[in-house]
Amino acid sequence: MLIPLFLALAAVAQQKLALTKPDAAYAEPFTSIRGVRELANGKVLVSDVQDKVVQLVDLAAGTAIKIGREGQGPEEYMLPMGLFAMPDGSTVLQDMGNRRFLPILADGKLGKPFSPPTPAPPANPPREGMVFVGAGLLLNLRGADARGHLYFQGMAMPATEGSSGADSVPIMTWDRVSPKVDTVAWLPVPASERPKVTREGGRETFMVRIGGSGAWPKQTAWLPAPDGRIAIVSPEPYRVTWASGKSRTLGPEIPVTAQRVTEADKKEWLDRQERAQAVIMTIGGPGGGRGGPPQKGIQPPKADEIEWPESLPAFSGMDAVQMTPEGQVWVQRVKSTSDKTPTYDVFDGTGKLVGGVTLRPKSRVAGFGKGTVYVIRTDEDDLQYLERYRR
Repeated sequence: MLIPLFLALAAVAQQKLALTKPDAAYAEPFTSIRGVRELANGKVLVSDVQDKVVQLVDLAAGTAIKIGREGQGPEEYMLPMGLFAMPDGSTVLQDMGNRRFLPILADGKLGKPFSPPTPAPPANPPREGMVFVGAGLLLNLRGADARGHLYFQGMAMPATEGSSGADSVPIMTWDRVSPKVDTVAWLPVPASERPKVTREGGRETFMVRIGGSGAWPKQTAWLPAPDGRIAIVSPEPYRVTWASGKSRTLGPEIPVTAQRVTEADKKEWLDRQERAQAVIMTIGGPGGGRGGPPQKGIQPPKADEIEWPESLPAFSGMDAVQMTPEGQVWVQRVKSTSDKTPTYDVFDGTGKLVGGVTLRPKSRVAGFGKGTVYVIRTDEDDLQYLERYRR
């Protein structure tokens, strides 16, 4: 029997995928994976920010080779974070500790470190009285497109002590050839995520808390697609908007069933904060220096210090959003503690919800390759294991 084309397309659009049996897995654990990048030969680069190591993992052989080492020299890094694919087969490693980037060549060798230029203040900022800090200081790299252009989330600081942080920050792009950095969009920032300005020793510093700043913050997230467009995912209303220059393609609103925050949800959130240390970075104020390295060991918040939301948001945090090489957006939904199955919504290049993905408990998506998806599974001791699935 022939199936009408529109019915066949509808069936494809509503497909659900359950990733329950990995195609391959690496037996050795990691502590805190921040970047995963599949190479053309099938091997995988993995960065672990807590162990301060980058490894080239061969899933077929079950072996790994360390790339570079900890330090501040030419082939060294302090805090290895994201790994971003370049069109020539190389990879850009984000080294937050040294505030720079390291190219990892296709053969696994490290290239010459580089830093992006400090951009001029963006034109037409949303609000006056702000000091804009660009990619040259924060190095908040979020992604790269198929041309090798890098995309950063800038930072807007209060101009004076006691003033509130900016309600929007610039999304900027740099092509690594030109000294020019362009602002391509503006991103709203929740109050709990805005930087603070303090004075110490007669010098103003800006303090940015990464992680542990609030319970399920309703933070708008974004990522660049391979074609250079920006996918902006908003929690209220829950939708995906595609931005390209001055053009905006607004995806449909996705209904969200309210899930009331329970005492069990609060306990689980606090336990997670206690296990995952927050990171504080300080950056010198106007005329100041570049500040000190990230500081760990910050005490997690206590239950009576948190303003708990009445209901759980659709998603929470930048890490909830992933981009496939084909330009699909995967968004991890926030689930109640009683629901142990991680779930991802899948959106297409128009912002339409086209499917969903479920994982095994205590798992999350870490990245994608050619027809593959890489998942981090966490065990009862909070050790992380890398798994690969076919999609």
